[in-house]
Order: sequence, then structure tokens, then C-alpha cells
Amino acid sequence: MRQALFIAGCVLFLTLTFAPRITGDGGGYYIYLHSIVVDHDLNLANEYDAAHAAGVKIAGDKKVVKATGLPADQYPIGPAILSLPIYLVALAISPSGEPQYGPPFTFAFTLASLLYGALGLALIYVWLRRLSFTSGQALAAVAGVTLATPFVFYAVYDPSYSHLFSVCMVTLFMYLWWSRRATRGWRGWIVLGLVGGVMGLVRFEDGLLMAVTLLDLPKARWRLLLQGPAALLTFSPQLVVDEVIYGRLRPGSNAVSFSVFPGHYLEVLFSSLHGLFIWSPVLLAAVAGYWFFRDNILRGAFAISFVITLAVIGAFDFWYGGASFGMRFFLNLTPFFAMGLAALASKLRPAITWTALALLTAWNFVLVLSFVYIMLPDAAPGYLGLLKDQFRALPYAPHLVQGYVVRSLIEGKNLLPAAGLFIGEMIVVLAAMLLARCAKRPSLPSSC
Repeated sequence: MRQALFIAGCVLFLTLTFAPRITGDGGGYYIYLHSIVVDHDLNLANEYDAAHAAGVKIAGDKKVVKATGLPADQYPIGPAILSLPIYLVALAISPSGEPQYGPPFTFAFTLASLLYGALGLALIYVWLRRLSFTSGQALAAVAGVTLATPFVFYAVYDPSYSHLFSVCMVTLFMYLWWSRRATRGWRGWIVLGLVGGVMGLVRFEDGLLMAVTLLDLPKARWRLLLQGPAALLTFSPQLVVDEVIYGRLRPGSNAVSFSVFPGHYLEVLFSSLHGLFIWSPVLLAAVAGYWFFRDNILRGAFAISFVITLAVIGAFDFWYGGASFGMRFFLNLTPFFAMGLAALASKLRPAITWTALALLTAWNFVLVLSFVYIMLPDAAPGYLGLLKDQFRALPYAPHLVQGYVVRSLIEGKNLLPAAGLFIGEMIVVLAAMLLARCAKRPSLPSSC
């Protein structure tokens, strides 16, 4: 009964909030699908035109690369590849591939994003249970990293971004690395490299997190090097895309600027403009939780991953992420933040844990309203201004209900697409729950 209520609650939440739209950076990831699957090329000109005609704003522009005469796309192809199976289902429903920026195609891509995010959370729950945390502590940690961080925003309000794909692939890589450390042979290192290549294919900077495997030296010895060729194999689609679009293996026309010194490291963590611990104070609690965490290998992996991510983002001239809800660039560390929260929850009474999570979740959802309806883009409001914007945003609370399904029911429009989307949302929840059931077993058998 309790499990059925939990599933119903998740489906209801998605019904009320999930908005399957393509926006901003998300367009850069999505645009590959129609071009490759329907047009069978990498000339994105008509996809950009279709976006403009549909009123969809894609981050970047239709700048033509001089060397090839093709429109540029600075975004990696990984999310498109991972979402391909669901996109093919949409193509079977509408073989014409039109409308490019409407159902069922936008539904397919955003549902794929939601599915990978949900599976990532389920795997985090399984991992926490294997680390001997209770079901309550594991659930509290997963709830914290889901509802009190930018994760929820990019799960339901802007699901076309790559962050949920990133959470899933980084979690899978780290879990495979940790769970087989004692018994991994050369085949295991190859598998790890294959997953690591996909991790980098989703978000380039995520590939750097493969550095955690250096903690296995000197025991792993030469076998650790097997990751390299395997990772290059699964990352190779990006090399092909760059060669075709840019005429080179690295996109030169969309190069970004980095400055290691002085960098923006403190701003990344503490600025009122999307600062990690200011916008998502639950993550400060997660870091504090590592004081109670017993697995020193995972402690080291978190430290390496955190420093790498901070170093990359802090040196980036676009460190604040533009129209970014919070410090979204750190969502790849979601499994590590969940471990810290679980460790902290193990030292607190459940009532205190859940009360704190409720308050931090409320803070996060009011931030959503403030971000969408109050704040000036790319402007630091200051700490006091951030609080004032929170209060000013409260009257917009009803606007948190943006779900396509519920709005279609209220307006009596698009009922058939809404029914299809509702079925998709239920499948996502059930798939995640099926994976989470593996937490009841001592390991992940093949049947999981």
C-alpha cells in the first residue's frame, strides 16, 4: 500500500508540473535527432528554421562554419543518442517527422530526459542501501537532491537540458567503478571505459570525472589504461559530428574562454548569482555530512570530482550559466551529494531530517518562482535582494502548476497528446521503482 501511494504521488506530481518543452540549451541537444534520423545529414539549417517558425529559442545562433558551410552546434550529441529509442517510437507514430517542435517528438526527448533522471535517482537509492543506510535515510537523501536542488527544475520545468542524462551516466559510472573495485578484471575496465566515454559524450566536462579511477593505483596497474581506447570508442560519434560540421575534431568557431587565475571559484560557490551553496543550501549540508561518512574511497572520489568540477566551472568565463536555475553545472555530482545527505541523516532524528528537507524544498520552489517571474537575467541580486525576491515571488505560487497534462484537462484541449504523455510519465515512474527494488538485494544481479 505504501509503495502504491508513493507511485501515485510521483505520477500526480509529474501530472501537475512536467512541461515537455524544448528551450535554450535543450534545443542544441535536441536538434540533432530530426537532422540525423529524418534528413539523414548534419545540415541543421532547416531544423533551425523550424525552431524559429515555431517560436522556439535555441541557445546560440545559426552561425555558419566557414570551413564547411554548415550551421554550427556547440552542444554534444550524447543526449540525442541516449534518447534515440524513444524518439524512434515517436517517429513510428508520426513518420513524417513533423511537427519538429511539437508532440510526439518534443514529448519523446523530454520524457527520455525524465526517464534517465529517474533511473539515476533509483540507482542512487540502490547504492545508498548497499552502503548500509536505512531505507528512510536513503529516501531522505534522494528526496533532498531531487527537490531541494536544481534537479527538480531541469526535471519538470526545463527537461530538454542535458543535466538529467548527466546525472544518470555519472551515477552509473561511479557505481560500476565502486561496486566492482575488488574483483574487476581487464574486461571490467573496458566496460568502465565504455560508460565513461558516454559520460563525456553527454557533457564534455563529465568525462574528466573518470579521474577517480586513479584511486585504484597501484593495484590496477596497466589495466586502468584499458579505459582510454574504450572511452574513445563510445565518444567517437562526437568526433564524427565535429569533423562534419566544423571540418576539424574540435569546434573552433564556438570556443569558450577560460581563465584559471584568478578564476571565479568563490563566486561559483557563494555568489547570489546562482552560487552553489546559496541557491541550494541543502548541498552545504551534504558536504558537511561527509564528516560522518565512513567510506574513505568514496570520500576521495567526491573530493576529486568536486575539485575537478569547481576548477572547470570556476575558470569558465560563463561560470554563472546565463539563464541558469542555480549552479546547474554541479548536478553531475548528485550521487555524491546524496551520500553526504544520507550520512548526515543517519545522525539526526527522522523528524528533524524531514522537517529540514521540507523547508529546503520550499526555499527551492519559491526560488523557481523568483527565477522565472522576478529576477533580472544575468544579474546578481545580492543576498538581501535574493530574500526580497523570494517574498515578491510568493503570489506566483499557482504558476508552479505548469504540467501539460493538467493544463490540457483544464482547458479541454490536446487531450490525446496529454493522454500519451500521462502514460509516458507513469512508465518513467514504474521503471524507476523497478530499479529501486534492487535495493532489497545485496547486489545488482542480472535480473535487475
